[in-house]
Amino acid sequence: MNRFDKPTIPELPDLTSGVTLLESDDSITPLHSLVVDHLLINGGDGCWIDSHGHARTDTLTDVSPSDRILDRIDVARGFTPQQHHELVATLSERRVDPSLVVAPAVDGQYRDDSLRSAEATELLLRTLARLARLSRRHDCPVLVTRLVDDELSEPVSELASQTVRCESTQLGPRFVGEEFETLVYPQEDGWVQTTLAFWAEVLRAREPLYPATPMEAASYGAD
Repeated sequence: MNRFDKPTIPELPDLTSGVTLLESDDSITPLHSLVVDHLLINGGDGCWIDSHGHARTDTLTDVSPSDRILDRIDVARGFTPQQHHELVATLSERRVDPSLVVAPAVDGQYRDDSLRSAEATELLLRTLARLARLSRRHDCPVLVTRLVDDELSEPVSELASQTVRCESTQLGPRFVGEEFETLVYPQEDGWVQTTLAFWAEVLRAREPLYPATPMEAASYGAD
């Protein structure tokens, strides 16, 4: 491909089995876009263990080509370190076979003042271990983000089988990993804003990659 040519379908990184750590200045829209993109390409359902209000149904539907995406994401919210830890433990025990597990701000609840430093670290490590087991058991990606990059959250990066960074550039957002670099290409007017509308346009452009789900196929046939 000529270096001045732009692909017709924007590029996004693939989420593979294992724990993927997403690092980005924007903690919401790249995360939601990767979740929607993975579920639409790979099928199946997502299990979302939420923290600090990252699971936003309006954002998910705004970036997705179809509002039906909400039927495929099961969201549970933890508001304390104990709740968050138990939600992950419960997910490990449930008879589910997720296509993707999402745990944004995975370290966030363990910064609660009610926990001593050693207790916070131990509880977070146990949560991370369970997430890793979930990935191995179901052979599915686990997508996580960190609230703060510091000593407490260092085990998150150590556990991750890959780290994906989303950086803003003049050519649009760039996803960088150890073995890949992909650009989300802008529109013809050059500079882009990495807004919600921008990510919605990216996923609409990627719609040819999404096979019809049985639910969508049934709705088409009913018309």
